[in-house]
Amino acid sequence: MMSTYRAHFMGTRKLLLHPGMAVAVVAAATTMQPIAESLSPVGDAEADPHPGLYRGSWRVATGTKSVRYRGRPTKRVYGRLENTARYARDVEYGSRRVRRYAVARRTVDAAVSRNG
Repeated sequence: MMSTYRAHFMGTRKLLLHPGMAVAVVAAATTMQPIAESLSPVGDAEADPHPGLYRGSWRVATGTKSVRYRGRPTKRVYGRLENTARYARDVEYGSRRVRRYAVARRTVDAAVSRNG
């Protein structure tokens, strides 16, 4: 006997906007923050005018955002770990003057390996 699944889109929409979902995504980002801080490079105090600024700039952001689903905008809750240093993109991806550290990618890899 075959069974079929019929999605209840209003229920899914309510789930993705539920305050409990916000708590879960913020908790995931909060557990990754110390990992990101430990993997962050710190410049030499004699050569770097801002040693430790990148390491101290990790923040957890949360809110709702609008995404398109089947051509219509719908709201989703998000929790994001972000670095507010102005040169965070250069540290993550590298540039002519800064080598690539890939801190965000390595943070996600470490969090996944710790949690199975």
